[in-house]
Amino acid sequence: MNRDPLVVLSGPTASGKSGLAMALARAFPLEIVNADSLQVYRFMDIGTAKPSRAERGEIPHHLIDVVDPDEPYDAGRYVREAQSAIASIRARGKVPMLVGGTGMYVRALLRGLDPLPSDPEVRRDLDRRWMEEGGAALHGELYRVDPETAARVHPADRLRVVRALEIAAVTGTPPSRARAAWSPGRAGVHRVLFLALWPPREELYRRIGARTEGMFRQGLLDEVRGLLAKGYGRGLKPMVALGYRHAAAHLLDGVPLEATVETMKRDTRRYAKRQETWLSAEPGMLRLAPQDAAREAPEMVRNLLS
Repeated sequence: MNRDPLVVLSGPTASGKSGLAMALARAFPLEIVNADSLQVYRFMDIGTAKPSRAERGEIPHHLIDVVDPDEPYDAGRYVREAQSAIASIRARGKVPMLVGGTGMYVRALLRGLDPLPSDPEVRRDLDRRWMEEGGAALHGELYRVDPETAARVHPADRLRVVRALEIAAVTGTPPSRARAAWSPGRAGVHRVLFLALWPPREELYRRIGARTEGMFRQGLLDEVRGLLAKGYGRGLKPMVALGYRHAAAHLLDGVPLEATVETMKRDTRRYAKRQETWLSAEPGMLRLAPQDAAREAPEMVRNLLS
């Protein structure tokens, strides 16, 4: 079978994915398919580190600004739209490059959607408990059921906490153990080069700190203030994401700005560690040190396309 090439460029947040992606797309006939779960939302630019309009004008980017913050968007829809984008890119004689750190989206596209069972009644009950008891209580329950999964899921991530507890309730098995049977599905239809930028921990934390401070200088508070004014409440899925929930806490709860910035840095560091854990489990992933990426990545892409 003649498999078409697909480049995947991932890595923890603030590792430099966007810059490397632009450099590769300038050197090779690549178009970028977003694999960041927040960059799909309109009006959320600064807190998502979205590519600039100039960059998007220079290199085609797909699956950016496709829904409003109050519209549902999940891995199933992502896979459908990413597959459509990939087909259109190939039809133009170009090569698709997935760029982003949302491991669940990348995995779903390469290996198929989570096949584990669901139960609408269990899900409704968990959703009700989330509203009545709060996310911390359900995350604590998940920690007791499956510490491994709980360590990878933020307590405010309602979708993943509820889904993990649903899997545990329906299967009687911790989600991490149940998902171990999730074998590669769709990866075979692509000839994949899976790269992950992997800065040393100290360098990554320095990058996270600098980018967090830069987001506030660029106007993150104004961006969140505008979202709230448009009626996008702080309980919406994208509004509980990194940066947005922190800015909302400052604007609505009076959390001091200095504490807001430091808490966002801390939570982003924790998120980066969870991303690294996720990526480390992906078959075929190749780590790239940032100082070597400019030299090594083009050679790897050239070999893929030759």
